[in-house]
Amino acid sequence: MSKLLPVLLLSLVLLSSCSAKPETEIIEPTELPALEVTTPEPTPTVPLWSEEEVDVLAKMVWGEARGVASDTEKAACVWCALNRVDQGYGSITTVVTAPYQFIGYDADNPIDDEIKALCEDVLTRWYAEKDGETNTGRVLPSDYLWFSGDGKHNYFRNAYKGGETWDWSLPSPYET
Repeated sequence: MSKLLPVLLLSLVLLSSCSAKPETEIIEPTELPALEVTTPEPTPTVPLWSEEEVDVLAKMVWGEARGVASDTEKAACVWCALNRVDQGYGSITTVVTAPYQFIGYDADNPIDDEIKALCEDVLTRWYAEKDGETNTGRVLPSDYLWFSGDGKHNYFRNAYKGGETWDWSLPSPYET
């Protein structure tokens, strides 16, 4: 047993030294700066049309249909110009201001607020249609690109000469 005692003592020393926890440095937490939470500003919506486009359309309608009582017929003038845009004749401004196309258009025509609002309404419907909406309130079929008038009414055609004259069979959002 005398030989066993030194081995036991050595084992106890080793065990006690292994079970002792190493000294660690305790670091006190420092105060973190407060996070500033910001709400992102809403992204402004970009208008689908420019002020210039609305103005040239309003001046065209004023020159082509100011004596026409029906808002549906006035709106058809705008749709006619937009139909030309859709057919690749150019931008809204290019189509409306092209020489000898809308003879009632004049850059010096006044801008009537009611006509301007009507033009913006038609543009809203046109862009909704481009986004895939149906039944947007189109008052003139897309193949009607020309018209002539007599001061009281405009007569829309699907051919430059001859063709069919529009019969106003589409429901209108402008008439009650």
